[in-house]
Amino acid sequence: MESSLIAAAKGGDALAFETLMGAYERKVYGLCLRMMGNPHDGEDCAQEAMVRIWQKLGQYRGDSAFSTWVYRVTASCCLDALRRRKPNPSLEAMHEEGFDIKDDAPTPEQAQETSEMGRAIAGALKEVPEGMRSVFVMRDMHGLSVEDTARALGISAGTVKSRLSRARERIAQSLRAQGIGPAGYNGR
Repeated sequence: MESSLIAAAKGGDALAFETLMGAYERKVYGLCLRMMGNPHDGEDCAQEAMVRIWQKLGQYRGDSAFSTWVYRVTASCCLDALRRRKPNPSLEAMHEEGFDIKDDAPTPEQAQETSEMGRAIAGALKEVPEGMRSVFVMRDMHGLSVEDTARALGISAGTVKSRLSRARERIAQSLRAQGIGPAGYNGR
């Protein structure tokens, strides 16, 4: 089904593109929100990513999963937008917006814990450099494989692993400094 929608969209069928991207819309926005740090920039970047995906769809050759290609184009849009920003962009707005990591069916206690942990991770994440943050968001928050993350960001799998390790360690250090998590936790 997806391959026929891709073929039709490549041929200029806007309805096929809309149907195809319906399955990716939330994932694209989620990635943009986490990489950009606030809902406004996340929405702007997600819209730009959708336009870029439509414009570049003819370049998709099927060498990787379509989802990987979508993540690559989306991540590229985010990185371009971050480069146009001030150096060291902040994710503080995400914290202020009440960003948290949601569980499917949390109890009230779990929801409180999750919300507190989400705020703590969001705070720690803003201190992580852009390259490491991108890898952490794609790998640990969106669940992409090391290989898919590498393809999406145009870097090697080894680079993904080292950046992910360093990002996890920085986040773990920040959480430990806040008294969150076990003292021996090393971020893995």
